Formats: sequence, C-alpha cells, structure tokens
Amino acid sequence: MPSPQEGAEGLSAFQFSQWYEFNQALASAKDVCSLFSHSMAFLAKIAEVKNGLLGLLDGTRTKLVVQEVYGQALKHVKGSSCQADEGHCGEVMRRGSSRAIANVLKEPLLQGISAEGQPPGLSCICAPLRWGDIPLGILLTENPNSSSKDGLTVLETVAACISPPLVVMRWGKDASLDEILMSKLERAVARMDLQTESNGNLMADVVSLVERTLILTALKKSDYVQLTAARFLGINRNTLRKKIKDLDITLPKP
Repeated sequence: MPSPQEGAEGLSAFQFSQWYEFNQALASAKDVCSLFSHSMAFLAKIAEVKNGLLGLLDGTRTKLVVQEVYGQALKHVKGSSCQADEGHCGEVMRRGSSRAIANVLKEPLLQGISAEGQPPGLSCICAPLRWGDIPLGILLTENPNSSSKDGLTVLETVAACISPPLVVMRWGKDASLDEILMSKLERAVARMDLQTESNGNLMADVVSLVERTLILTALKKSDYVQLTAARFLGINRNTLRKKIKDLDITLPKP
C-alpha cells in the first residue's frame, strides 16, 4: 500500500485498482461460498480483517442462519441460527442500517462462539445485505479499527457489491413461483395500513393485477396470437377475449 507521503492521488489510484480487482473476482464467483471468500480476501487485504461471517435468511424468511465463516474466532458458529428479529444482527438486517457491535459473544446468532482465547469484548461491525427494500441477511466482520468509521463504510460498500449476485445465486434459480408471490405479497401487505389502505377491495385488486399481468405476459410471449396465449394460460379463447375486454388490456394494432 502506498505510504502517506505518496499523496492522495497515488492512494486513490491504488484504492481504485483494489476495488476493480475485487469486482472482477465477484464476477467470476460461481456460488455463495466463493462470493464470500472473495469478499473476505479483499477485506483482509485492505483492512487486515481476520474474522467474518455471512448470515442469510432461510427459506421461510423467519430465521437468520450463518452460512459461511472466515477465521478462527468465528469458526464454531457456522450453521448457527436465530429468529430474524433477534439481536443486533437481526436489527441491522431489518432496518437496513449498519452498526458496530461491542460484544458479539452476547449475540443470539453467535451462540456457538467460544469466549476461550478471545478478547473479553470481541468488537465487530455488521452491514445489511439487501436487494432494494428486500432483506437478504448480514455480513459481519471483526472491527479493524474501533476508533474510526472507515471500516464500517468499507463493509457497507462490500455488502452492497455482493448483494445483487447473492440474490441470483441463492434465490434466483431455486425460488418457486409460489415462494416469489408469497414473498412479494407479504412485503406489500406489511406496508399497508390495516384499517384504511385496502378500502375493502384488496382481494379483488390483487386478483385483477395478477390476471392482467399473466395475460399481458402470455400475449407478448405468443406474439399476441390469442389462441396460443389462451392455451398457454389454460383457458379457452373466448374466456381470454372477455378478460382482455374486462381488464381493459390494449392490444397492438395489426
């Protein structure tokens, strides 16, 4: 790493090179394990981080599970889990804001950690993994410099870099249609006011939206050949024509 005497310009060039190499490594990652390994190797290089873990929501999205670990201090917590709303780690994931954790030995997610040989208060920093407003999990590492906010800023940036490929690797291929719909509907309904926002029409509105989306997608997929689209949807052509009219779907002119 360049010395301070080399000036800000040289340091910036060095940092750019390091981040470029990191992003190239992420592009070559084939699975969650390699994605995490590249991230920790990068953090070890630029901040001398020696311990870290990757915690992800499970299939039910109710539990946070330690999927990958790095370093000796956290080696016993792989596979540990807690409820998604427990501890500082759960709070970081839900709120989408990073924070320092003064003593991870008290964290529900890290109950498997051994205090033997560790400092009395193992200080760590934790950043959320998110896709838009969708929580995915957390990235936690030891705090390389507890007196500075630089480590937290770097960890936040790394978490932001790995979140998109993580979505594809973990959920993009494996999520079923009902899991995708359930997840999206749960988030949408959770943001609504129970007393006012549905106006008593929530069921009808959702059914109408789903029907309209399916029909439009099927029509585009079939190049607007209605018979083909109807067969794809599992309905007859007359039913499709009626729904197109009822849902006010505009078809392209021939």
